[in-house]
Amino acid sequence: MEAVHEKAKTVDGVTAPVECLELTKKADSPDLYAHFHDYVELLYLVDGEMNVWLNNKEFSLGKNELMIVNSNESHRVESVAEKSEYFVIKLAPEILYSSNGSEKETRYILPFLSAVSTQPRVFPADFVTQSGIPDLVRDAVIEWKSRTDGYELGLRGDVLKIFRCVISYLSGMGVDIKFSAGSGSMYSIFTEIIDYVNKNFTSCDEREVAKRFKVSYSYFSRTFKQIMNVSFKEYVNGLRINEAQRLLLTTTKSITDISMDLGFSSPSHFINVFRLQMGRAPKQYRKSLRAEDAPSDSRPEGEVAKENG
Repeated sequence: MEAVHEKAKTVDGVTAPVECLELTKKADSPDLYAHFHDYVELLYLVDGEMNVWLNNKEFSLGKNELMIVNSNESHRVESVAEKSEYFVIKLAPEILYSSNGSEKETRYILPFLSAVSTQPRVFPADFVTQSGIPDLVRDAVIEWKSRTDGYELGLRGDVLKIFRCVISYLSGMGVDIKFSAGSGSMYSIFTEIIDYVNKNFTSCDEREVAKRFKVSYSYFSRTFKQIMNVSFKEYVNGLRINEAQRLLLTTTKSITDISMDLGFSSPSHFINVFRLQMGRAPKQYRKSLRAEDAPSDSRPEGEVAKENG
């Protein structure tokens, strides 16, 4: 079945790192098309029974069970019960790791990014219930709906706790928690590569990294995209834009200085990449978010004008 690419949700013109959905699927309305997206997807079944086709392989999902769909995997669902109710949490992979994360931290995440990972996908109801995942899922949905100040932090916290529970469960079952999506020289050292890139994203070059880890450039470029579902350039630019957001909001550095600090070839290149990812130019981003943080003045307009004069 041909799969349709699903675009990420935007909030106020900016791509949302997490999106939460509360859905109902009826037996007479199965998905007509499979779809895929850059997000990692958590699917928690509240009530009913569903079949999920993941890369054309069928999985059964029962009440209170959890399923993880990796980034860019083709999937579709149908309800076996007359009606099934479920929650979906879609999360950008980058919220699972930080740019200065350790190699050990990174290796926990990689199995959930690759479409050829051998990790289990469906997690049983007894584990899900006992670990408190249903409460974390519901809290994430509430955070998403309310969108009060700091809700992004709450969402990320809930998601990280869910993955902490999953990793603990896999470890307890004797599953080796490491990236094992393939074989070959680059696969065996991929966590080291990501660790190096995360720590040197402002200055690293794709050819230089390939040379450092003693693999050919063409093999490096091809395999990196196969594992991460994005090119090396896209991955590095994502890290740079994340750091750019921090610098724009916490420093008074100029756009030119920030672009140089982050390794962009020119300020115009930085502005174009930032606008593509964030939906607005760096200057507009800084101005709009600082305006949101500025305290409002409820005094009559005349009094404010008199004081300013």
